[in-house]
Amino acid sequence: MTTTALIAAGGYSRSGTGRGPGLELLGLTIAAATGAPAVERLAEVDLPDPSFVLWSQDGTLLHAVLEGDPTRVVAVRIAADGREAEVIGDLAVDGTGGCHLSRGTEPSTLVIAQYGAGTVATVRLDEAGIPIEQIDLDDHRDLRDSGDNSTEHGLDGPHPHQVVALAGTPLLAVPDLGLDRVLLYRQDAAGMIDLAGEIPLSRGSGPRHLAADHESDQLHISCELSGMIATAARSRTVPQRGLPSVMEGPAQRWSVRSMIPASGRDGANAPSHIELTEDESALLVANRGPDTLSLLSLSAMRPLLVTEVEVGAHPRHFTQLGDLVLVAAQEGDRIDVLRRRGDELTVAAAPIPAPSVACLAVRP
Repeated sequence: MTTTALIAAGGYSRSGTGRGPGLELLGLTIAAATGAPAVERLAEVDLPDPSFVLWSQDGTLLHAVLEGDPTRVVAVRIAADGREAEVIGDLAVDGTGGCHLSRGTEPSTLVIAQYGAGTVATVRLDEAGIPIEQIDLDDHRDLRDSGDNSTEHGLDGPHPHQVVALAGTPLLAVPDLGLDRVLLYRQDAAGMIDLAGEIPLSRGSGPRHLAADHESDQLHISCELSGMIATAARSRTVPQRGLPSVMEGPAQRWSVRSMIPASGRDGANAPSHIELTEDESALLVANRGPDTLSLLSLSAMRPLLVTEVEVGAHPRHFTQLGDLVLVAAQEGDRIDVLRRRGDELTVAAAPIPAPSVACLAVRP
């Protein structure tokens, strides 16, 4: 049986700071007999620097964060065949350099990490999925302390880089590259977020992205500044009896159990995106510097690097489709097509040309 998929590719655009079209829709067909993928370019939308895109749960809308000044969030309606795309909502938020967005635990919201401003913004959606108002803004500059790595590494303050809803918990996790911490938030019914805890990492780590297992018992964190993968394990605590609920303290906390190199190659490495494989037996990590994709086995007590494959320059993001791994090589102007089977990674097809591509998302 032939498999077809619709891939949204966001990136730095000619109308912004890059070389690409902005948002592009690609049709991917995988032949049943050979497993070989074929690509058709279906539609483009000229947007300035949509560096991260997110499908709605029903696959009819794309939400994109535009990494500019100010940050903007847009909603794009996508035709069933992917050949037509129309911007139906565009909202500016307070701050600059928005680089990631996620659905909140309150489903009528989007939560946006703003690398440039050092803030996390929350936006409300209407019933059609259109962003209509900013309802909250959390400023990570208020959290700076003596452990801030900004001066040492030439940064200018906090830099939140991702928002992840942690399965099995009511929490949103936000890795902050400048603070060497993963901040944990709880969102209330009105959509407002409040700080609920943190996972501190060693100074100079630079946490960028994380991947959580299906119960968030383990979090695997790519550390851009140190080139390491940190793994934090969760321990559940029992609230003290007789205390009011507001005094019970956290019901769960994570502590870092291991730090291992993300790449086995010589030289500097700035890991970017990280994901678990569907069966949670391995981690995939994109490495900028060596320009590789690593596969780390999780069969032992800590991740173990077992395979590493060269990809295009500056692999910023990747996504998985069955046994395929599609890698957005931003400075290589291409999407690498790999195949993962067990602990093996191989090249599955020739790279797909894609100027300044930064993010890939498969329509659900």
